[in-house]
Amino acid sequence: MDVMKQAGALKERLVDFALSPRFARELDKAFEQSHPGGLVENEVTASMVVDHFALQHRLASGDTVIDRFLRAHPGLSPQERSMLLGWKDVVEGFFEVQGKDRDAVILLNLVDELTYRARSNMGKAAFRTVEKGMFLICRLVPLGEDWLVSAHISLFPAEARAQLLPQAAEVALRNPKLVFRNPEKLATARRMLAEQREVFIELHGAEYIVVPGDQVIPRLNAFMQTLMDRAQPGDTTPPPSSTYPDEVLDADTVAIHFDPETGISLYLDFGLLQELFTNPSLINRRRYREILTSYLRGDDISPAAIRLLAEPDPDNASVVFQKLLKKKGFSWPEHGEALLRRHKARYFETPQLPTTVPVSAAMTEHLRTLDHQTPI
Repeated sequence: MDVMKQAGALKERLVDFALSPRFARELDKAFEQSHPGGLVENEVTASMVVDHFALQHRLASGDTVIDRFLRAHPGLSPQERSMLLGWKDVVEGFFEVQGKDRDAVILLNLVDELTYRARSNMGKAAFRTVEKGMFLICRLVPLGEDWLVSAHISLFPAEARAQLLPQAAEVALRNPKLVFRNPEKLATARRMLAEQREVFIELHGAEYIVVPGDQVIPRLNAFMQTLMDRAQPGDTTPPPSSTYPDEVLDADTVAIHFDPETGISLYLDFGLLQELFTNPSLINRRRYREILTSYLRGDDISPAAIRLLAEPDPDNASVVFQKLLKKKGFSWPEHGEALLRRHKARYFETPQLPTTVPVSAAMTEHLRTLDHQTPI
C-alpha cells in the first residue's frame, strides 16, 4: 500500500479508537480542560482537541491512546507500528508558506524556525487555496522524510503576519519544548543560561538565596535590570514587570534558585526546611513533616530543591529521611538519588529544558514595537 494511503487509513482507525466509549470520560475531561464549560465553537477546534487526545494526551493510567491502540492491535505490521510510534512526535506551530513542491507545501515554523515539507492524505486538494506568503496553524506528524498534516488546517492571509507573530512568540515562551526542537535554539538557550547564572552568582555569591516573600519581585527585578544593563549599556528601558501569586509574595521565606539546567526556580518555605536539615529533631513537628513531604511528592518541585537542602550536611539529611520514611537504615549518600528518582520520575525521564527561550529577531522587534505602543 502507498505510504500516504497507509497513513490515512491508520489515522482513521486511531481516531475511531480514541472516540470509542472506552475513552469517553477522559475525552470529555480533555474537552473541558481545553474549553471550560465544554463549548467548542467549531469543527476545527474540536478536531485539534481530538487529535491531541489521540496522539499525545496522557491517560489516567500514564500511557497514551497510541499505546493502547498498539496493545489492542497486535497484528499491525512493523511499518504500521513504527509509523504510530513516530506520531507521538507532534510539531505544533504557526507556519509561513514558503512554496509548493508537487503534492506538498514547504512550511517555515515561526516557533522553532525550522522548515517542514508537509503533505496531506487528501493530496494536492488540501492545499489548493494555499499560496506562498500565507500562514497556517496546524499540527504535523512524521511521514518518512516528510511530514503529514494532522487534523484540520487554519489558513490565514499574508496580511495576518502582524497578528500571528505575537501569538507565536507567546506560544514559544510558554512552551520551550516546541522551540527546542531546533538544536541551534537549544544551544543558544544554554549559552544564555550559563551567562545569566554567572551574573546571578556574582550578585548573590551563591546559586540560590533565601528571602521573605515580599522581596522576591524586587530581587528578581534587580537581577533582570543587571542583565539588561550588561546587554545594552545606557539603555534606560525598565525590565519587564513580574507578577507572582499571593502565596509566593506572602510566604515567610522563598528560595530563589538559579538552576544550571533550567534557570530561575522559586521554592516556598525553604527557610523552614533549612531549619529542619540543621536540626533533624524538628521532623517530629507536623508542619515540618508536611512541608518536606510536599517537596518530596510534589510534581512541580524539582529534585534540585531537596538536593540543596541535603548537600550541606548529608548525615543530618539521612536522619531526617530516616524519621520521615520510617526507615532506620536510610542513608542520603547511598539512597538519596534513588529516592528522588522514585518520587520525581518526570524530571529524570526527559532532559530538563532552559526556561530562557530565544525568539527570532522578527518576533523580538515586533514585541518591542507592541510594548512601545502600550499606554502606561
